[in-house]
Amino acid sequence: MLIAFEGLPGAGKTTQSRLLADHLTRSGVPVNYLPDNLTRTEDTLGSTLLDLFASGDPFSRHGSAVTDTMLATAIRTNTVATHIGPALAAGQTVIEDRGIHTIQSYSLATLLQKHPGRPADGIGWLRTVSAMSGPPADLAVWLLLPADEAISRASHREGRPYTAEQHAFLRHVHDAYAQLAADDPGLVTVDASGLTPAQVHLAVARALAERAPVPIPADHSSSMQ
Repeated sequence: MLIAFEGLPGAGKTTQSRLLADHLTRSGVPVNYLPDNLTRTEDTLGSTLLDLFASGDPFSRHGSAVTDTMLATAIRTNTVATHIGPALAAGQTVIEDRGIHTIQSYSLATLLQKHPGRPADGIGWLRTVSAMSGPPADLAVWLLLPADEAISRASHREGRPYTAEQHAFLRHVHDAYAQLAADDPGLVTVDASGLTPAQVHLAVARALAERAPVPIPADHSSSMQ
């Protein structure tokens, strides 16, 4: 099984990925947790692709939906070959910090920014291209926070303010996630507004228990004390 966490920087993807990985491990489920690809060591090809991808702005990258979608798709294709595929073949549950919907949302944000009013024209193309990166998640969770709250958390975590341009682009990413969620029942929205990490974890676990044959009880708050 492949589970992906999606959302803006600061939404809590890493925290929730790790909480779920820990819970599944305690439940006896073999888990392979994949952190964000910019934070892990890759093979030569993966490192080269990541260097190319990271050579632009941290968020809007190269400002081209075509370039960024192709690069992000190539990176995930390599990740599937080197990490996700072998882990799934070994019977492990893979938890992916950012998945296919991240590729789609950031590229769609570029389209929203450069071509306002015409995002629907590109969604089909984005899905076709990103599908080449390998299997979609069996469960993709969008951690929904108000855009400004997530941005504030992320900038505080990194110890630097984001530029006005980065703020504007990340708001477009938020809008892109909303459009994807409205059009894709496979992207499960978990509203994290006003919740503690433990409460968000419980909401994620309940969403997973409704959709996947994984031993997560509907209420396991006692395991989080």
